[in-house]
Amino acid sequence: MGNISFFRKLGFKIALPFILVGLLPLFIGIVFLFKYTEGLIRDDACNNLGLLAKNTEEEVCRFMTSCVTDIKILAESAVMRNTDMHVDKKLLEMKKIQDYYKRFEDITMIDTKGRVITSTTYNYRGEWRSKKWFLEAIKGNVYVSDAHVILDPYKVVLVIAVPLIGENGKIHAVLVGQLNMERLWEIVDSIAIGNTGFVTIMNEQQYYVAHPNKGMLFRQAPFDPEKKSGVIDSSDSDSEMLFYSTEKYTSTVEYESPKWRIVVAQEKRDALSNLSKLKNNVIYILIISFFLVIVISIFVSKGIVKPVQTLIQGMSRVSDGDLSYKTSVKSRDEIGLLGVAFNDMLMRLNKAHQELQIKTEELHEAFNKISLLNVTLEKRVEERTKELREKQHQLVQAGKLAAIGQLGAGVAHELNNPITGILGYTQFMLDIVSKENLKIEEVYTFKKYLHHIENGSRRCKEIIQNLLQFARKSPEDFVSVNVNNVVKDALSLIECQLLVNKIEVIKNLAPDIKQVDGNHVQLQQVFTDIIINAQQAMPEGGQLFISTRNENGNVAIEFKDTGCGIPEKYKDRIFEPFFTTKTDWKGTGLGLSICYDIIKNHSGNIVVDSQLGKGSVFTIILPVKNNKNVLKDDYKK
Repeated sequence: MGNISFFRKLGFKIALPFILVGLLPLFIGIVFLFKYTEGLIRDDACNNLGLLAKNTEEEVCRFMTSCVTDIKILAESAVMRNTDMHVDKKLLEMKKIQDYYKRFEDITMIDTKGRVITSTTYNYRGEWRSKKWFLEAIKGNVYVSDAHVILDPYKVVLVIAVPLIGENGKIHAVLVGQLNMERLWEIVDSIAIGNTGFVTIMNEQQYYVAHPNKGMLFRQAPFDPEKKSGVIDSSDSDSEMLFYSTEKYTSTVEYESPKWRIVVAQEKRDALSNLSKLKNNVIYILIISFFLVIVISIFVSKGIVKPVQTLIQGMSRVSDGDLSYKTSVKSRDEIGLLGVAFNDMLMRLNKAHQELQIKTEELHEAFNKISLLNVTLEKRVEERTKELREKQHQLVQAGKLAAIGQLGAGVAHELNNPITGILGYTQFMLDIVSKENLKIEEVYTFKKYLHHIENGSRRCKEIIQNLLQFARKSPEDFVSVNVNNVVKDALSLIECQLLVNKIEVIKNLAPDIKQVDGNHVQLQQVFTDIIINAQQAMPEGGQLFISTRNENGNVAIEFKDTGCGIPEKYKDRIFEPFFTTKTDWKGTGLGLSICYDIIKNHSGNIVVDSQLGKGSVFTIILPVKNNKNVLKDDYKK
């Protein structure tokens, strides 16, 4: 810092007036006086608050025990224990308890799977199975939860969960009562403590669950739960300090209860009201002392404020961009040295600013080069992505053509039957036409044969159209699709081949199946490949069960065969590209891999369950139309 004599240091200039008037000894004496007196009164105040906290805890305990008893009595009643009793009679008993005690916002009966059987008002719309009070109740325990908020209607409640034990001694349901916290608040708010005292309840996470100011509910409480009593700075009061005492809430009955702390607090000025007279007497002394400090500070500030103002003006000009400014502070104390350091800082800052401008220009040029490179790179990525998408379409089409090759024999046999009939009827009609005289009966026979020929031709046309539609390149658009129709179209191509191979197809298609967003041709390819795999798994014949159903916001299509099954070691690999267990070159290993990609593109999933020697089950899960986010975790593997 430089050599400054002791008498010229800024600290000495400020401290000397206070020492001269004796301000420091005066304040030390006052502090010791107040600390000694305040300690005695504080101990007495804390004892009184602790006694009140204990009494409040007992009152809360009696109220909570009474509420738990109400629910337990209801659960142990003959009507609720009788599993054969109609649910409306049980609801009537629940409403009697709710209407009589006026404590519960809602009473709900839930089965052991978490489904609501009945409810008086059903104010809770959440998932019961994940709640601890439900899990504890189905174990046979009585559980009381912490306070929480329900939104419709907006209420603060706590849950009392009691197991419903039937006459056979087994738990068949859970009775849940949502206790309105306003009943408990009335107990707490009715306790008066001086002019500023209040009673509150905080939970294990130190959040308010009861407070006379309802705007403070579920805010962080400043009280230390590990201390029986103490003093804190108040963040929600006009006073500076709060005295408080706590009491841990414990139930007199054996059940899981919330870990609450009853807190009784009072503002320090209210708790230490006996010091007010002493404070009034000391205030006069403090006024005189502060008056002397102000008078002396006026003279001292003249030597301090002026150079400080000069520095402030310099900083203002620097903030406006004038880095060439220099201060003119010439005092011989620390402020003078501060002015010298300030001028040196400006010189260095100006130099650094010039260097920064040069670096900024260099970075700007480099950024322009990188931007040009990014544009080129994005074009290349776009081209490669387009090529990759085209290759994927070609792979799907190749898998489809492979399936058509496997369908060839069946389609040929399917076409052979109507063509043979058409040929026979045609030859017979030619024989009749070759006669000289035609009878009227033969004309009617012609008409009947022509109908047969027309029906056979239509059948051939339908088979060929289905095959052409299946072989055609799939469009990219997704539309509303009925999976039952897709199953029927897939079977129309391969049903004859299944009959030839002695495979019985048993269909159970839900008539009320919901629509899905999908590609009809792509889904037909998936179903056809799975049916062909099922046929190849039953070389000696068997049964193929095909069913559809609505399930948990999804549509499930199940293919179950009675074939040879899949070995355990191959289950995790069947969807890998080019993986096949066929050693006779009949398989490419692409079929199931393409099926997997198509179903994933439909936001769905394929679940496989197989036992060696007993058959396989392929279940395809597709989300309902416009609801692709509902695919349940049970199907995700």
